[in-house]
Amino acid sequence: MKTILRIIVILLVASVVARAFSLAVNNSTTTPSSNAGGQTFQPMERPEGSDHEGGSIAGGLGGVLVTLVKLTGITVLVLALQKGFDLINSMKKWKPAQP
Repeated sequence: MKTILRIIVILLVASVVARAFSLAVNNSTTTPSSNAGGQTFQPMERPEGSDHEGGSIAGGLGGVLVTLVKLTGITVLVLALQKGFDLINSMKKWKPAQP
């Protein structure tokens, strides 16, 4: 049980770190910065007449949760396969008692 709990904690931490990197990359592209030539980067403006709404945190959180569920499913599948292989190996080593 400790192993499963550790795996879940590792997956949660990995998803938080991945989300933080994603936010850092997305936010860094909209901030002005200067390059070696002294020119500044100006972010693109929204086109006129666009009815496209900005992204919401719920949409991003949903994607993270879907990814977390997929990773958890893969982890459970791998653990089940390992347990099955261990069971098969223990059955091969077991010999019935001779009368």
